[in-house]
Amino acid sequence: MRFEGVVVDYGHGGLIDGEYQTSGAKQYTFTDHDNWWVGEGVVNRQIAAKLIALLIEQRIPVYDCVAKKQWTVAPSWEELQQKDVSLVERVAYANQHHKCVFLSLHANAIGDGIEGKSLAPRGVSFFTSKGQTGADAVASRLYAAFTEALKDEDMRVRRGNWEDGDQDHEASFYVLRKTWSSAVLGEVGFFTNWDDAQYLTSEDGQRVIARAYLNGVLSFLR
Repeated sequence: MRFEGVVVDYGHGGLIDGEYQTSGAKQYTFTDHDNWWVGEGVVNRQIAAKLIALLIEQRIPVYDCVAKKQWTVAPSWEELQQKDVSLVERVAYANQHHKCVFLSLHANAIGDGIEGKSLAPRGVSFFTSKGQTGADAVASRLYAAFTEALKDEDMRVRRGNWEDGDQDHEASFYVLRKTWSSAVLGEVGFFTNWDDAQYLTSEDGQRVIARAYLNGVLSFLR
């Protein structure tokens, strides 16, 4: 199949008038680091905006399944949709562009707490739906691109699953099961780990992550 672009999904909600739009464990306050707060949905949007800009530079059509629009001019992260749009709405829009690669941008966490000390787990993983699908090849390219991009960075790629012969983890996440296109969900870094969270929220770290997403997709598309 000839792929016609990329659908970008940035997980959870962002900020509206300074208020975080996703309740529960999609945020973390580090009690051992001056009560420093990180919201996963904010990080997802900051990286998504950088990735969208890179895709536009490469003349790759890019569709935003949260804002439900095609971007032709690079947005700031604040210009992205800040509401926590339902998974049903995200998938419905993505399926209008089922000849595109679907990338769902997330950061990982351990436990259900929203505050505490820095927790040990770190690193990058990619998820596809269960069984052998077209998304497995996309995930493999993303793993390769992130391994190269992060080799000298303070972030690492986790070993992966390998039960089905490739590195991706398989899960029944709604956006993977219900999206008709080749769909991959990235859990890039743990926002419950202080070192990963510092990398995820840094401009330099976000640029590296966005570029790795781009390189993985380009190596697949081309």
